[in-house]
Amino acid sequence: MKFALIAAGIILLLGLIVFTMGMLAPKDHRLSLSQDYPVPVSTVYQLVRDYEAYPSWRTGIKSMQKEGDQRYIEESGHGKIPYRIIEDKTNQLIVSKIDDPSLPFSGTWTFEFSDKNGHSQLRITEAGSVPNPLMRFFATYVFSHEKTMRTYLDDVERKFKQKT
Repeated sequence: MKFALIAAGIILLLGLIVFTMGMLAPKDHRLSLSQDYPVPVSTVYQLVRDYEAYPSWRTGIKSMQKEGDQRYIEESGHGKIPYRIIEDKTNQLIVSKIDDPSLPFSGTWTFEFSDKNGHSQLRITEAGSVPNPLMRFFATYVFSHEKTMRTYLDDVERKFKQKT
């Protein structure tokens, strides 16, 4: 009985620590990462804009379902997340927004394409919000806001290396 009370106390204390750390982490975040590729800007733009092909080259993407020209649903190990394209300037910029207010997070991904002496640079900026303190703890200290962007940029690089 004494052991059970001690174990319950430890679990409660750990839960309180996780919750407190989540409360102290910022609700909103904005991060940018970029990478250069030895291909023209139009090639990178076309790859990023072809959502239906994502399962063939993006790590962890099981399927993509297109719903009209501006909305798609991405299915990965994290479940299904719908996105809406809110801005699209050919070979310059794509802004996609999470399109489900019932999710425990929200935000946008901005893809900026620029020419660097015949090569291209892709910059991804994530502007997100995680209101729930428990989700915020895991997003900040366990999963990292940066990880998905880094994986995406690495996947783009791997895709272009396959073509050469």
